[in-house]
Amino acid sequence: MNDTRGAGADLPSWSWLWLPVGFVLLQHGFYLYDAPLYRRLFESELGFIELATPAMALVAMVSGIGVLRRRVRLPGAWLGIWFGLGALACFYFAGEELSWGQQLFRWQTPEAWNAVNDQHETNLHNTSSWLDQKPRLLLQIGILAGGIIYPLTWGRRRPPQPASWQYWLWPTMACLPTGVLALGIHLLDHSRVLHHAGEVLSYIRYSETTELYYAWFLLLYFASIRHRLDRLAAANARLSGRCGG
Repeated sequence: MNDTRGAGADLPSWSWLWLPVGFVLLQHGFYLYDAPLYRRLFESELGFIELATPAMALVAMVSGIGVLRRRVRLPGAWLGIWFGLGALACFYFAGEELSWGQQLFRWQTPEAWNAVNDQHETNLHNTSSWLDQKPRLLLQIGILAGGIIYPLTWGRRRPPQPASWQYWLWPTMACLPTGVLALGIHLLDHSRVLHHAGEVLSYIRYSETTELYYAWFLLLYFASIRHRLDRLAAANARLSGRCGG
């Protein structure tokens, strides 16, 4: 099958453009309308952002497993390993966000774990930077290189074909808006702009929003790969039907 879309968006625009952009606008508008209600609905431990982030990571994991089940269509066995590790990373992401169920079921943290976890929760990412900052940094580099730079540069000029591993590894334009928002909000959260930006930017918890967009990016990435695999299978089936006829 000859596919020349390359880094072009391959998912419905509502999923990769209107929803990610619209949520940011809704978030700020809701805060301006009623800040206390915003905090209860969006930023509490069982609020929308805290629950939507692991939910998206789990859906991304399911999509990753779907890609893994179709790995025979990929041009290299190592791509199956790549997507398997990605699905496992999404599972870890979701589990850590929920403190492996503690956030939902409210159990007490064991004393031994309490002593090594700086947030006194049953998760791993608050015990070591190697289980928190380092994996996050790798994801940020991947979003920057694959989700932003690639589709705007090399992927646009020289779109790969399904026979090449690049076609299956790199994100398409479908990941671009979410990638820009994820890294943009992260930079905003860690810059001094917040100290001089007024009420809205100073009090919204952007760290939680950033994690939501990381999960959203992973979901769109795996959904895009799975969509391409299904499209390839459908095209091959049509070709086989014409040849058989």
